[in-house]
Amino acid sequence: YIPHIVLGKGPPGGAWHSMEGSMLTISFGDWMELPGLSFKEWAASKRRNRKSDRVMPEEIACYYKHYVKVMGLQKNFRDNVYITSVSRLYREKDDEGRSHQNEDISTERLEMEDGQKSLIKRNWEVRGYQRATDGSHVPFCLFAENVALATGTFDSPGRLQVEGEDFPFVLHSMSDFGAAISKGK
Repeated sequence: YIPHIVLGKGPPGGAWHSMEGSMLTISFGDWMELPGLSFKEWAASKRRNRKSDRVMPEEIACYYKHYVKVMGLQKNFRDNVYITSVSRLYREKDDEGRSHQNEDISTERLEMEDGQKSLIKRNWEVRGYQRATDGSHVPFCLFAENVALATGTFDSPGRLQVEGEDFPFVLHSMSDFGAAISKGK
């Protein structure tokens, strides 16, 4: 188990939830499967008559949501979350030029489920807000050793509001990217 949290606008499955319902995948590749739960076995358990390897987005979205539930990962997922900034924390340099974390703000001891304590390095600060059911915004600030960003492709390309984002060579959709590649840009 790797301690982690997944922050997103919607439920597990991301963009698969907002794709056109009648659309089919070209094929269902192993790259779409998650460890410990084969999509084919999952689909068979749902009594789906699979005539081909092509599947609908709704099925993939349901598979990903089911995976989170079956693996007991619900506590790691937060939806209605919007990230407003991701910043690298300040690092100090010693006399020999080596980089060191400021111990006061970037590390803490985390008690693991087995009762052991582990040193956690907090290299990143993640800020944002969670939209409450009443529409209000509840701000948050998290610290993490590692961060993976998935900024959106199909449903709504993510805009990061950073310098250079509007340059003509910066693309925000897979279709624009494919068109640029085909034109040799």
